[in-house]
Amino acid sequence: MAVRFQESYAPIVLQCAMRCSAMMEEPMRRRLIALLSLIFCGCGPAGEGRLKAIIGAMLIDGAGGPPVSNSVVLVAGDHIRAAGSHSDIPIPEDADKIDGAGNFLVPALVDICDRADPPGMLRPSSPADARSRVSELSANKAAAIHIGKLPAQVAEAVLEAARDAHIPVTGHVSTLAEVKFLVDKGASALVGMIRDTEDLDPVLLGKLRDLRIVVAPALVSAGDKLEISQRNTRRLFSAGVLLGLASEGGDPLHEAELMADAGVPPPDVIVATTRNGAMALRQLDDRGTIEAEKRADLVMVSANPAEDIRNLRKVALRMAGGAFSR
Repeated sequence: MAVRFQESYAPIVLQCAMRCSAMMEEPMRRRLIALLSLIFCGCGPAGEGRLKAIIGAMLIDGAGGPPVSNSVVLVAGDHIRAAGSHSDIPIPEDADKIDGAGNFLVPALVDICDRADPPGMLRPSSPADARSRVSELSANKAAAIHIGKLPAQVAEAVLEAARDAHIPVTGHVSTLAEVKFLVDKGASALVGMIRDTEDLDPVLLGKLRDLRIVVAPALVSAGDKLEISQRNTRRLFSAGVLLGLASEGGDPLHEAELMADAGVPPPDVIVATTRNGAMALRQLDDRGTIEAEKRADLVMVSANPAEDIRNLRKVALRMAGGAFSR
């Protein structure tokens, strides 16, 4: 007996299958996700738009694994339905096909702090004011809180209240003492680089690494401290500390280039400027890499950025929320 699949059940069934797939090994998991996505691609809500298929590009997904040649990325609405090798992902005949041959796909950059005064930047006047301001941000469902240089008691009040509200806090730093304080008090990410010394405590570096605290060097704003900032950036990278991207109102691509100039290999700069930024903001479930169920925010470039990070400037196409623009 033929049974018609109820369209409204598709998201529920797909979500349950995704959870089950988490117990599988990675290759099998990716194939299951791709297959299920294709099965349900016609079951989305009205207005989702035609399925798009980007075919033949070299896929650098931002997760740090090897690039995938001759890839397929399927996009429905504002999210990715499947991403991987052409041999693993069949392409629906009615999909809008975009030829990516000879090009390279990378995730859109994730800037932890894309301007000097980002949304959520707190400048409370007292510990009580800090707790009140965090409460307001929590009520407004703030994704993150940014703090600049605050008195120790005020900064500690922000971090304690934010921890209770489950909101990540990014703190701005330029000295070793500031880094130690914010790490000890629970910051999830740091913007800036140690500029007052090159004598970095291995115990501190190990703590940054083990706690997976993302450090965005903000080299674009280092001024006359650029060289020491770059040397310390290299030291953190060599110690296994996660790096991120913070342009602080400058050019995010220039920040990526300065990181590469500091000695961070281009493939690792790509991970730093995509996945790690989303991780720092606790948004990795939704963006930062090119894989199924993530937002379709990606860039196609005409030369390999894993060989030269400056190739990120050679943009052929951009996609933001599933919409392409030249």
